[in-house]
Amino acid sequence: MTPPALSPDTRTRLLESAILHFAAKGFDGAGIREIAKHAHANSALVAYHFCGKEGLYLEALKAIFSRKVSPVSQLAGLPPPGSPGAREAALQGFRNYIRAFVTELMSCDRSDPGSDPVDEAAMILMAREMQSPRPASSALLLEHIQPYVTYLTNCLQILRPDLDEDELFAMGVSIQGLMIHFRNSLGIIRLIRANPAYPEDLEKVIQHHIDFSLRGLGVPEAFSQRGN
Repeated sequence: MTPPALSPDTRTRLLESAILHFAAKGFDGAGIREIAKHAHANSALVAYHFCGKEGLYLEALKAIFSRKVSPVSQLAGLPPPGSPGAREAALQGFRNYIRAFVTELMSCDRSDPGSDPVDEAAMILMAREMQSPRPASSALLLEHIQPYVTYLTNCLQILRPDLDEDELFAMGVSIQGLMIHFRNSLGIIRLIRANPAYPEDLEKVIQHHIDFSLRGLGVPEAFSQRGN
């Protein structure tokens, strides 16, 4: 007997349940039956409409990527290297990128009473996927992160034209790693500061990441200019 068609509401419930369970238990630990039960759906729907657990996992990742519009994707493009105003545009673009990326990372914070648990679970699942990409999801993951890599690399190429490809890559990874480590370490940071609400002023955190990264890059303007 063919399972019934999947309504948009049932599909949303299944995907949100999948995000919650995969985040909590990992791919191997989460079961189709418990995911379906939490979504008040028949587990046969998963096998039929998602082609099993692997297919459901991929669709859950796609749902995470489309859940919110990334502020990074809305940043203005940069002029070609060497063109008039390119350096000033890249410096502003770099600042805008850091602000957008930190804001995106901090948009799901379980310490916020109004936060959506699915958003927090999505962040956990993405962090795990970044650390150990599953072969089946590697292409999807690369497609999602490529705009981030491209934009940051374009900024760095203009700001540090003396660096070769490997050096640019290392700089980009270090800058990304600084922000991601901060977000993933919020729990222990709040314990150290004895402040469960930290950071109350996100702008101060953003400005620190901008200043610290520009100084690490050795960009002279970072020492004389400071702004949004």
